[in-house]
Amino acid sequence: MIVMTQSNIDKINQAMPSDEMRTLFYTTLAAIPPGRYCSYGDLAKLCGVHVRQVLAWLRTLPEGSELPWYRLITSQRRIADYPGNERQYRLLAEEGLIPESNGRFPRHLRWPDG
Repeated sequence: MIVMTQSNIDKINQAMPSDEMRTLFYTTLAAIPPGRYCSYGDLAKLCGVHVRQVLAWLRTLPEGSELPWYRLITSQRRIADYPGNERQYRLLAEEGLIPESNGRFPRHLRWPDG
């Protein structure tokens, strides 16, 4: 397993054109299985980018994209607080992902398996 240090991320960013990185992001996002979730930070590590880049790509997903953006949550296993997050709760609930009584999603449903 490769440890994604900032040095490794910088090397990947220098070696890979941004279109390839974006494609890797789309592919990795699409790989999150239904009924599972991933944190923004974990996805960033898998893609070899900073979490801010993941957030930027999420803001610019193609119109009508069927990519499961809603399967991304915070590292605290919560949905981020933003206008319209009710839709994210609904989409996750449709896949059987319901927060526990403390508002966090079950640890065992995190992807990839830790």
